[in-house]
Amino acid sequence: MPRPSLVTLCLTAALALAGCGSAADDTSQEASSSGATTVKLNVTNVPEDLRHLVPLAERWGIGDDVDRNAAVDRATPAEREELERAIAPSDARITAWLDSFRQQPMTD
Repeated sequence: MPRPSLVTLCLTAALALAGCGSAADDTSQEASSSGATTVKLNVTNVPEDLRHLVPLAERWGIGDDVDRNAAVDRATPAEREELERAIAPSDARITAWLDSFRQQPMTD
């Protein structure tokens, strides 16, 4: 079975972000030193077995396709490998969690 591409993994992380925040929680956006906006997630909205991925989701969960692809292009091979190694084993679990939102709208 072919491995998912890094862009697909980043997209999965970005989609997961939408399930992590709401206007009433502690999710916030901050500008990083590079000028990119990062999202601080309320980890209580993330299933416990996926919480180890929150730091990567905060960094790589970029909702805009162009910005996400630019971030991937700027990343070092080691950074891309770290992301793939971290997310790939949880890909099915992430997908199952995201699928659970089909019955309700995801938050911004």
